[in-house]
Amino acid sequence: MNDLSRQGGTASGWKPRRRGRLVGVLGLAAVLAGCATYQPRPLPDDPALAPSLEALRSAATRGANGAGGAEFDPTDGLDLTEVGTLAVLNNPQLRAQRARLAVAGAQAFAAGLLPDPQLSAGFDKPTGNTAGLVNAWSFGLGYDIVPLLTRQSRLDAARRGEDKVRLDLLWQEWQVIQQARSLAVRLQLEQRRLALLHAIRDLYQERYQRSARALAAGNLTLDVNGTDLTALIDTFSQINQLEQTHNQTRHDFNLLLGLAPEVDVTLVPLASPATVSAQEARARLRVLPRLRPDLLALQAGYASQEASVRAAVLAQFPSLGIGVNRARDTGDVETVGLSVNLTLPLFSANRGAIAVEAATREQLRQEYRARLAHTRMDVDRLLRLQTLLQQQQQRLQQYLPRLKALVERARRAYGRGDIQALTFLNMESTWVNKRLEQISLEQSRWENRIALEALLALPGYPEQPLTTMPNPDQKETP
Repeated sequence: MNDLSRQGGTASGWKPRRRGRLVGVLGLAAVLAGCATYQPRPLPDDPALAPSLEALRSAATRGANGAGGAEFDPTDGLDLTEVGTLAVLNNPQLRAQRARLAVAGAQAFAAGLLPDPQLSAGFDKPTGNTAGLVNAWSFGLGYDIVPLLTRQSRLDAARRGEDKVRLDLLWQEWQVIQQARSLAVRLQLEQRRLALLHAIRDLYQERYQRSARALAAGNLTLDVNGTDLTALIDTFSQINQLEQTHNQTRHDFNLLLGLAPEVDVTLVPLASPATVSAQEARARLRVLPRLRPDLLALQAGYASQEASVRAAVLAQFPSLGIGVNRARDTGDVETVGLSVNLTLPLFSANRGAIAVEAATREQLRQEYRARLAHTRMDVDRLLRLQTLLQQQQQRLQQYLPRLKALVERARRAYGRGDIQALTFLNMESTWVNKRLEQISLEQSRWENRIALEALLALPGYPEQPLTTMPNPDQKETP
């Protein structure tokens, strides 16, 4: 008997086997061709801060073409709308947060993938007394059924989770816009306060030098010269403190816009801030859950958790896997069979996961109600503060002209020596401080208005994140 007959086959029987091997090799090559490849990506060395406003203009133009940017001309100064747009497009922290959007997209993509089948293989070689025995082998192909049953719930949870990340990013963009506009207001009004203090300092310095010369000539008493020196030193202290604050504000503003620290930004002069009526606020509060990104994000997170609870409930059913097997034993008997794997839900039955997911859903429900209550309280507080600031500014503007006239009369009397130095200094200090308070009230009104715009989702904020989400199906790139 030849070798072929001993193997239980014929020469023609080799063709199907060769064809099967060829198909297996081609299938393996196709699987390997679809695999992702690794490419290292080193960390950058530069901080990615724009060296000029023109560089920001280019970035904004690219954003307009791909991610919702806007054209603007930096030569005529930036208004509050342009400041907010540039901050969203160039803020370094937002660029980092946008990476979370790609992660959420990849998670949603992964949740929609079908589970892979499981291939098993075995080989046994007889040893010892092998007379009449052949090598044994086995092949099996199995598939887990339960992931197919929970796939839609997992996919819903991942997609709603992706929506939540997108809306969280949008809310962060709104906060960056609010912060950028507030910093722009502070920059301008701090510069106005500095200009006022510098003018007062020049006045006090000239008066002190004049009184010092008169004191040296014996034409003036020491208390008058001391009063002039005290006023000058106090003004220097106010300038020093405000310059430190202004330095911090300027660097915070540049960082928020992604600008290098040495870049100076020209801003459009501020007008008087508009007020929000109580009727308008009540109308916005009724529709706010459909408008504000943080509330929409909480709703998406709750919907995602609902899907997770549903998936956990479905996963309590017995885990079922099916498979087909082909084998040959050492007696040269070939078999084809069907296998079923079933997990008996006797002890766990996924009750722990169901309890965790249900408790998490209740937590999210309470967080949403708490956010609504916090929003209602914040809006009422800011509306009342808006009224208080407006009344305080009106009272100050009503009495400042009278105080100014009194200070001018007292200054002439002080020059003639008809009024005591300390009395005049107190009056003049009050005048300066009230002018500074007037600017501070204007700043508070602006910041209150900007905060109300964000809380009430007033027009002027983007409805979608100013970014494009990467495709999670694409291969990794360097």
